[in-house]
Amino acid sequence: MALFNPPEHLSCHHYAAQSDSGWMLIDGSEQRLHRGETEYHSILFCTQGSVRLATKDDLCELHVGQMKFIPRGSFVHAILSSDGELLNAYFDVIDFICDKISLQQLKDLKEEVAYNPDPLEVRGAIHSLLATLRIYLDDRAQCAYLHELKVKELFWNLRAYYSREELAAFLWPVLGVSKFHSDVINAFTCNVKVSDLAKRVYMATSTFYKQFREEFGETPEQWIRTQSNKQILFLIQDYDLNIGEIATSLSFGSLSSFSRYCTNNFGHSPTALRQALQDGASAEVLLASATQA
Repeated sequence: MALFNPPEHLSCHHYAAQSDSGWMLIDGSEQRLHRGETEYHSILFCTQGSVRLATKDDLCELHVGQMKFIPRGSFVHAILSSDGELLNAYFDVIDFICDKISLQQLKDLKEEVAYNPDPLEVRGAIHSLLATLRIYLDDRAQCAYLHELKVKELFWNLRAYYSREELAAFLWPVLGVSKFHSDVINAFTCNVKVSDLAKRVYMATSTFYKQFREEFGETPEQWIRTQSNKQILFLIQDYDLNIGEIATSLSFGSLSSFSRYCTNNFGHSPTALRQALQDGASAEVLLASATQA
């Protein structure tokens, strides 16, 4: 149903005002969504269909009843199913509104939990919160005050229905992440040379190698290859993009260099790789075999 007395809402200074926290509804009518660099932290909730989601260092599929944390400054590319729908809770500050739990307490737990990038299942009253938000957004309830209250309610529910260990794993990307780690993620492009990546973070290559191994637990070459393969497998499944567009978006100098990379890493040309995925090949298996090659 529509809001009662719309002029009253429109005249309020809270209505449709710029806010550092709130909610957005994203549907699959256009199917593909490229959002670029995120200005705020986000928690994405899949409320219908499914969505394939890629950031610079992660690749996952989000299904109904799952949520995924996306830290500020991430480069996000998402492909929604035709019936897909996302609710995006965005916020500037992570605030559990309770002196019994704080972000610092979760940071202290970071060394005790393993980072798991997989989506987290939605629990408890968060289901009803999302249903209510869906009604508000359908009715164009764009009151900044209401949206901020609902973000606070979300954080209360996170504290109520998840253990501290689960929250520490969920929010792991922002718990004590070093500036070096963030700079590397932001500077990464597909198939970048280690020397170029070092220059982008203003470090000598030898110093970069040492700090990278300490921070990431593997060599820069291993990490760059894995992240590049993830991005290729993600975009190759976006059938609205032709192979040339994918090569350009991934910063390959030419279609032939992109084809050569795919053949060397996956054993398939880009076209054959796309066909293999269409025929039912698993992206996870292809990624694992490429990583081991």
